[in-house]
Order: sequence, then C-alpha cells, then structure tokens
Amino acid sequence: MSPRTKEFIGLGARLLLAGLLLASGVQKTLEPAGEFAAIVEAYRIIPPDFIVPFAYALPFAELLLGLMLLSGCLLPLAAAGSAALSLTFFTALASTLVRDISLESCGCFGSLHLTRPQAMSVDAAMIFLAVLIFLRRGSRYSLDAWSSTATDTQVH
Repeated sequence: MSPRTKEFIGLGARLLLAGLLLASGVQKTLEPAGEFAAIVEAYRIIPPDFIVPFAYALPFAELLLGLMLLSGCLLPLAAAGSAALSLTFFTALASTLVRDISLESCGCFGSLHLTRPQAMSVDAAMIFLAVLIFLRRGSRYSLDAWSSTATDTQVH
C-alpha cells in the first residue's frame, strides 16, 4: 500500500470518528439534559449524585474530542481519549446484558435509538478507528503537522 493511500485511510478514519463523536455530542446537547440523565440512570452504574453532572459533561467531552480529531489537534491524545470513551460505552452496554438490565435507549445519539447490538457494534468500530489513528501518530492533513512544520521552519 502506498504512503499516500495510507495517509488517506488515516484521514478517513479520523474524519469518520470525528463525525460520530460530533453527531453524538450535538444530539445530546440539543435535547434536555434530564432526558439523557434518565438514560444514564437506567444503566445503574453511576452513583445518583453524579448522574446529572455526568449527563451535562459527556456531550461536551464528545464535542471536544470530535473537534480535536477533525482539526488534527493533539491527535494521539484525541485518539486515546476517544478509544477510552468508546471502550467505556461498550463496557457499560455489555454490563447491562450481564446484569439483565433492559434499556429503552442506549443514549448514544440522543433521540436516535439504536439497539444494544447496534450500539455495541458502533462502539467497537469507534475503538478500532481510534486505535488506528493512535498508531498512525499523525497526518499531514492536521494542525499537529502544520504546527510542527511551522516550528521546524522557525528553528532552522
């Protein structure tokens, strides 16, 4: 596979993962936080006192990671954070299966209701994309590459 092909595969992975995180974050911010808090509560994982703060903070974390990936800013950090977040979602969904908890909605994309297998598949794909991005360690189409080039030019 040519370096150019690898570069475009990495860029595609980055843009796809960014799009998923941004769509998820936007959907959750457009809906009342109480609705998402009720979904979070249904998982029975987070202590009651932390449910509402978590429901407010999670969409912004998704938006931040999505914007970092989209712009190519701090790519290793953004990829690692995205992988960790997606692995957490996957584990939370798996735990509801093991504990026989019925969910009306996974809460993944706000009012867009995915089945548990669909949501777990999306999470697995997001983990794969994040690991791929992390292992690529950069892209010429990113702020990281642009700032590194600017720094190199100033130093020499």
